[in-house]
Amino acid sequence: MRLTPLLALLLAALSLGLAACGDDDDDDGGGGQPQAFEVEITDDGVTAPETADAGALELRVSNSGKRDHSAQVVAIGEGHTADEVIAAGEAWGDKGGQLPEWIEFMGGVGTTKGGGTGTAVVELPPGDYGVFDIESDAEDAFAAFTVEGDEGEGPPETDSRVEALDYSFSAEGLQAGSQSVTFENAGEEPHHLVGAPLLPGKTEADVKKFVETEKGKPPVDESKFFNTAILSGGESAVVDLRLESGDYAFLCFIPDRAGGPPHAAKGMVSVVTVE
Repeated sequence: MRLTPLLALLLAALSLGLAACGDDDDDDGGGGQPQAFEVEITDDGVTAPETADAGALELRVSNSGKRDHSAQVVAIGEGHTADEVIAAGEAWGDKGGQLPEWIEFMGGVGTTKGGGTGTAVVELPPGDYGVFDIESDAEDAFAAFTVEGDEGEGPPETDSRVEALDYSFSAEGLQAGSQSVTFENAGEEPHHLVGAPLLPGKTEADVKKFVETEKGKPPVDESKFFNTAILSGGESAVVDLRLESGDYAFLCFIPDRAGGPPHAAKGMVSVVTVE
């Protein structure tokens, strides 16, 4: 298999999941100011606060390492541990096993270059969580934390939205430039979003054929890809994206909770237009 960025992204996704790629420019409307939650990732591991208040949380991720890293927030069911999340995620992605119901994906910040930063707003009820760097082989590639208190105010409203269903995407209000986008999983299965501009003359059918065959030149501009966090069904997050005008291919490489092929292989490939 040729490890182009999209296909390498697929392999990374199936080892647990991906997180959100963000820019520093925010243009939010509505809602209160989310509480800041500083996460530092190095080539050796992840550090984060041990507690947070329930409600909207703005993840501010700093990659102090030399390699690419990411930050996926996972809700850990009562009586379970972060180590169990890692083991279950590997069994799900690598071996086609089922994902336990006590694991819920809540969003995060995706592939961040060494020395870079990223932000995303997630909404967390009280409970136990972990921030996982699924692009790392470090022993401490996660940080556990607890969310406490009454449920607070939700994430800010945005003018741009992307909705994931089982198995397609829809989008509205996407504009060229930097913007905050609400990414919502309206389906029942977990989903994330990988996006990249279509090359001139290419179509949705070309993307689906490439995903199916993995042959030929990718029909998208891989140098401008972005990815969001995994979200469980019914969850949403606000991610910061920088887009160009034109047509984008949107794909999901996450399998069903019951296992099986990635959703792109089941036809979860959509083309949307950025004005």
